[in-house]
Formats: sequence, structure tokens, C-alpha cells
Amino acid sequence: MSTSSASKIDHPSLALTESYDEEIAPLLTTIDQIRNRIADIDTTIDLPAIVVIGEQSSGKSSVLEALSSIPLPRGGQHMTTKCPLELRMRRSSTWHASLECSGRLIRDNIPNAHDIGQHINHEQNRLTSNRDQISKQVLLLNIQAPWLPNLTLIDLPGIIQVTSKQQDSASVNIIEELIQEYLDKPSTIILAIIQACNDIETSAAIKYAKMFDPDGERTIGVLTKLDLVDRGAEQKLLEVFDNKRIPLKHGYLMVKCRTQEDIDNNIELSEALRKEEQFFSKSSKFQSVPIERRGCPSLARFLTRELVRNIKQSLPHLITDLRGKINNIEQQLRHLGIDDYTQLLLTNEARSRYLTDKLFAAMQLFRTEIHGVEEGAQVNNPLYAKRNELNQQFYKNMHNCKFENTQLIQLIKSAMIATQGPEPSDYILFRVTKTVCLNYIKAIRVPMEQYLSHMIERTNNVISNVINKVFHMRPNLLNQIRLMHETLEQQLKSECHNELELMLEMEESFVYADNPLYKETLKRIKRIHQQNSHDALTTTIVQSARTPYTTTNVSTNSITTSLKRTNGAMSEDNDDDLDEEFSPPVKISRPNNSSTNRSSSFWSNLWPTSRQDIPENLTSDTNDIRSSSEYVSSSRPVILPATTNVVNDNTIDEEIIDYKIRILTMQDIICQRIILTFPQRIEYQLVRKQFSQLDLQSSILSSTSLEKLEYLMAHHPETERRQNDLINKRKIYDETIKELQNLEQQQSNSNTA
Repeated sequence: MSTSSASKIDHPSLALTESYDEEIAPLLTTIDQIRNRIADIDTTIDLPAIVVIGEQSSGKSSVLEALSSIPLPRGGQHMTTKCPLELRMRRSSTWHASLECSGRLIRDNIPNAHDIGQHINHEQNRLTSNRDQISKQVLLLNIQAPWLPNLTLIDLPGIIQVTSKQQDSASVNIIEELIQEYLDKPSTIILAIIQACNDIETSAAIKYAKMFDPDGERTIGVLTKLDLVDRGAEQKLLEVFDNKRIPLKHGYLMVKCRTQEDIDNNIELSEALRKEEQFFSKSSKFQSVPIERRGCPSLARFLTRELVRNIKQSLPHLITDLRGKINNIEQQLRHLGIDDYTQLLLTNEARSRYLTDKLFAAMQLFRTEIHGVEEGAQVNNPLYAKRNELNQQFYKNMHNCKFENTQLIQLIKSAMIATQGPEPSDYILFRVTKTVCLNYIKAIRVPMEQYLSHMIERTNNVISNVINKVFHMRPNLLNQIRLMHETLEQQLKSECHNELELMLEMEESFVYADNPLYKETLKRIKRIHQQNSHDALTTTIVQSARTPYTTTNVSTNSITTSLKRTNGAMSEDNDDDLDEEFSPPVKISRPNNSSTNRSSSFWSNLWPTSRQDIPENLTSDTNDIRSSSEYVSSSRPVILPATTNVVNDNTIDEEIIDYKIRILTMQDIICQRIILTFPQRIEYQLVRKQFSQLDLQSSILSSTSLEKLEYLMAHHPETERRQNDLINKRKIYDETIKELQNLEQQQSNSNTA
């Protein structure tokens, strides 16, 4: 059939009246255009359609051939329909045919109708690799001719009841998925093709139709192969036709299409339509069937009316559905950082303002998040919860660094040996106290460094989380803020370490201070020692001095006397005022001092009476007698070897107790001072100062060029792709809504006229 001769062949008209066709043609064309437009972006849109289902060899292809007057593929021993076929028929004064697949034009201007089946078969084999398998790809056949109805049908592959050697279970599953995808949409009219010679209760087409349309509201039954009905079975078939067996709202129609014998004898489709009419007019069995319910021309007109009615009814619902999809797209775009996609189409000046506003909003959100963390505004604040935990641990670690009895007494004795000389006793007291306290200052470096390290780590983690949370959709801006943070972090980290060194240096420089804080703390610690039981205190001192020295019991009377005495004899009237008045240091008897008393319990045993009695490691050589400055530079305190037996059983006297109390006082003051000031200064550097600097530096980004703004505000490539896909969908949905609204308006005007 050539282009020039196609319209001259005498085809029985399958169309309705010319005026009606002119009315419905724009409606059907618009729906087809919408289907084309959204086919690749959204298969869930419920567009009105007529979907044809039936078992293999049910006569489904023959019905479509009769409706379109186009020879379709014949399978013979093989599967006929291997993929969905959308058949768009339009009444036109000229012949035109084209075949498409997934928006790709396969053949255009097909000159001969008999070649169409060959092209369809070739494309199906390409999609299925020449196997009897099923593809979900949709073939679109557009045909125009003077005799065609304005009708669109979607033909699904035939339902497989029993698989052959060439057909596998996967094909059965794909067919079921296709049936569900198309029939599950409320606007789909189900055209169920049923062999009249089979029991309708066993029809697979009816089974699937009932599955998705249980009340039969949108199912149309078509009875085929009437000539194969056994004698005596006509009455049962008429009961089906009369809606008595399985009722359907739209009822049933009867058709008699070309048989295989007609095909083998090359009976033309136009001739087959005439033979069909003769069959019904001459058959005594089916003569009573109404004309509008029998024959392919009647079926074509019936389907056209139902499709048009369905389209008109579906327009409001379809518009609402599309608006819902637009709202969903807008939510997704907002999640991807686009509040209004139309802003992307602005002029440079307007776009610069838009991007600046977006950048400002992002910076404002960043500052809000940062200050929320800084001020502790958030519930379960991640920074302050950890900070409190770190402060508690720092407090414990600082106190754990204090020297206990055994260690402290050992340090005191070592310091007394290292600082012996002709100096006055007050100066000796200062040197011993400073020497021991410097050991404590060295010890507290570890918890201070640990606290600083943990605070740096935690603060940086919190800030990094905020940065990622706010800027994760814009990688360039994220990297810019990260770089800003890393630079500032290194700077403040260095300043914090300098702060630590400065505080330790200050403590080392001013270990001993005769001030009210010292006096009050000294009174408190003396009071604690006085309140302790004398036996417990004595036991503690003896145990702490046991290694490496040999100790003897110290009477509680001598300890009490030591705690009370001053440089001279203490007046008995002042005994009760010990807790209120500052007690000056005890007078220490030194061997080289004119005021020394060789019988002093400590020095008489510590300082030998002759040169030969001095241990080798305690000679008078100045290199062996380490000064306090040498001791400070040492990494560990001066400890006498266990073999040096210069301290006898009576060396633990009231002087050591007095040293111990004063050193405990200084330890306590240093500990409190560090605990109170160090965390506060570190928090200021790492939190307050860092947050304010980030706030200041990030605000500068707002004053930049459009090119820089475009770079900073760019999204991740994958995000950009998703944004573009969503924006494209949004545009298509907008256009579709406008077209549907125009259709509604046209229908309204038509009804009014």
C-alpha cells in the first residue's frame, strides 16, 4: 500500500461522524502529546488510556488489526507481542505512519501499511536479542488514514498460561509487572480479549481485570473467535454477553476477525470487515446481538466514546495530581538548596542579588548555629556537655598530681639536703618550699596539656559538624569555610599552647608569696592537721618515711609543739590564737650558722661531724651540692639513695611537718589558681575568640563578584544534576497543567454552546 494509493482503497469507515471526530481530535492529540512528554520522566502519571490484555492466541492482535486496518506481526510458533505497543490512530485525509521507541524515531513515512508489521517485528527482536522474551520498552506506532478512528490503544504482551522451551519464567514475571503497572491506574480502561470458545471463568484476562478492577467499573469485555463456539454452547455465551455470568459495567462486545485461513489466503483487512458484517447478519445464533455491540467498527466507535468520556472525567483529577507532584518537586528543590528555581533564569544583576541573598542566608544560619553552640542555647549542647566533663576530669587530675605523705616527705628531705648552706633559716624554708613546689608544677603540665588537647579536638569537631550541616550542599563554599576554620584553628592552637607555657612560667617564677591567700590557706591546712588524731598523723608520717629511711616513733607532744612554735619560744597566751594569726616559719638549726644547735634532731644526724663521715655523694664539693636552680632544671626531684644513711630514726621532727604543711598550702594554692584560670582562658581562645573570628571572616564573603558568587554557591555535580532533572520535570508539569486547563476551558465552552 503506497502513500499515493492508500487513501483510494475502499476501506469501511471505523470513525464516528465527521463533526464528532473534529471535536475529539484535539482532546486525544493533547493527551498523546502529554504522554510523549512525560513518558521518560514519570511513568506514574495517571493518563487516561485503553489497555488491551488477553491470553496468547486469544485473537488480541487480530482485534487490533481490525481496528487499525494495519497488519501486525504474526508469531506462528513464536511470541507475537514482545513489548508494549502503543497504537495511535488518527483520522486524516492522507496516509502517514511512523515507528518510535523511547523517544527515538525508528522509521518515518512508512510508505506501505504491509511493511509496518515487519518493522515492529524487527524492533522487538532487537529489544529482546531475537529471543522469545519480554521487554518493558514501549514501541509507539503513529498512523493516520481517512478510515481510521481517533483512538489510542496500548497493547500488552499476551498472558502466558504455560511456558514453552523458548519462554522462561522471567517473561511471565515481566508480563505480570506490566499488567500491574498499567491496570493499577484508575484512569485506565481495561479491554479484556476473551476467546468465546473458552469458559469465561477460566479466562486469564478476566482474572487480571478483576484483580485491579474488582467491581468491573472500567473493564470492557470483547468476545472473539465466535466461529469456534461449539454447538449447544451458544446459549452460555449469550449469558456472558448479557452480563449474567460475570457482569461488567460496560458489558461485552462481539467481533469476528480474520482467521488463520484468511491470513494464509491473503484476505485483506477491508475484506475481513465485510465478511464480519455478513457473519452477524446471517448467523441465527448471534443475529439478536445489537448492531452497536457487534463488529469491529462498532467496537472502534464504542472505545472512542469511552476514551473521550474518560479523558473528560479525568482532567480535574489529573491537574490535581500534577500540582501535587510540583509541590513535591519544590520540597526536593528546597532540600537541595533552591527555594525558587525561576531565580536561576534572572539577569546578571538580579542573579547577583539573588546569590548574595542566598550566601547571606547561609552565613546567617552558620552564625546562628555557631552562637547557639557558643552560648549553650541548644538542648544537649554538644560542646558544653563535653566541656563540663573535661573540666571535672581536669579538676581530678590536678588534685591527683599533689604529692602524698610518703612522696612529699621524701621530696622535703631531698630538698633540705640539696639546699643546705649558711643561709638564714627563713631563706632555707623558701628554697625547700620552692624546690618541692616546682616538682608539682612540672607534674601538672601533663593534665593541662591533656585538657588543652581534648578541648581543641572537641571544639574543632563541633565547629566542623556545624560547617558540614550548613554548607554540605555547596562544596566550594564548604571548602572555603573549612579552610578559614583550619587556618584559624592552627593560629589559636598555637596561642593556647603559648598560654599554657606562660601560666606555668608564671607559677614557677612566683612559687612562694606571703599574701592573705597564702595565710588563710596555711591556717586552714594547719587546722586540718590539728583536728586529725595524733595517732593517725604519727602513723602516716612514720609510714611515709619508712623507705628508704629508718624511722622511730614521734611523740604527739613533739609534733604539736612543732606546729605551735615560732622563731623563739611561743608565749603560752598565744596558743589559742594559732588559727587566727599567721605563724612564721620555724627556726631551722644549720651546722654552718652561728645560731645552729648541733643537737637539733634533724641536722645533727644529717650533717656529719667530720669530713670522713660525709658520704661520697654528699661531699662539700659545690658540684655535688646541687642548688635549687639545678634542682629545678632536673627532670625529677633530688632523692637520696637508699644506701645513704644520713637520716636516722629521729630525723622526722617538727621541722619536716612544718615544711610539709607549708608545701601542701602552696600546692593547694597553685592547684586552685590553675583550675580557676586555665580552663577559662582556653575556652576564651578556642570558643569565644574562634567563633567571633569565624563570624567576622565569613561575613566578608558576601562582598564578592558575581563570578565568585557563582563559584561559591555552586552545588555538588550530582546535586546539580538532580536539580536540573527536578527543574526539567517542574517545567514539563507546568506546561502540562496549562494544556489540561485549556482542554477544560474548551470542553466548558463546548458544553455551553
